[in-house]
Order: sequence, then C-alpha cells, then structure tokens
Amino acid sequence: MNDNLREAQLVMLNLLIEFDKICTQNDLSYWLDFGTLLGAVRYKGFIPWDDDLDVAMPREDYEIFLKIAPVELSDTIFLQTKESDKSFFVHFAKLRDKKSLYIELFEKNKKIKYHQGIY
Repeated sequence: MNDNLREAQLVMLNLLIEFDKICTQNDLSYWLDFGTLLGAVRYKGFIPWDDDLDVAMPREDYEIFLKIAPVELSDTIFLQTKESDKSFFVHFAKLRDKKSLYIELFEKNKKIKYHQGIY
C-alpha cells in the first residue's frame, strides 16, 4: 500500500472519530456507506485503495449536525458546505482536515478556490 494513502486514511479515521463523537453526544444517527461500509465489513477497516470516507444520515439529523458542527468541531477540522466555502460546488457537506492538502485527479492543474484538505 502507498504510504501516502495510508497516512491519508489515518487522517480520515480521525475525522470519522470526531464525527462519531459529535453524533453520539447529540444522539444523531448515521451509518457507513458505499466503499467505507464495504471496507469495514471485508477488511475491518479501509479498502486498501480507498481514498475517502462515506457516511450517511437521516435528513433531520444531518440538518442538526450542520448547525452544531461549526461549534463542536475541533479547530483542525473545517465543515465545508456551499455556505461556508462559496466556491464549493456539491450539495452535501464534507469534513476537511485543515492541516492537509488533497488534490483529486479532476482538480490537477486547475486553479481551485475551495478548501482541499483531506476529507
């Protein structure tokens, strides 16, 4: 496995731990989804080549999370939404590590204006 990918996965794991802590403290439901769920079942962790985390929540819990996360997240994590990052173009939130940089293939050689920390 690529050492850089493993380092990124450990950053993602810390994001998930903090996400879980906030959800648990506020009685918010969520579940692992897509490749993250598959990795948890098959590999008891990440799929070895996976470079993101996928979680889902009921809409009501998601809306609550969006309200409380800016106050409860550590200062090393950025809650990225269209409101918090005006250049962000997707319709769902991401938790981004403020101390890292992750350039996806489609972003390579482009002038990106939104936050690009590991998510």
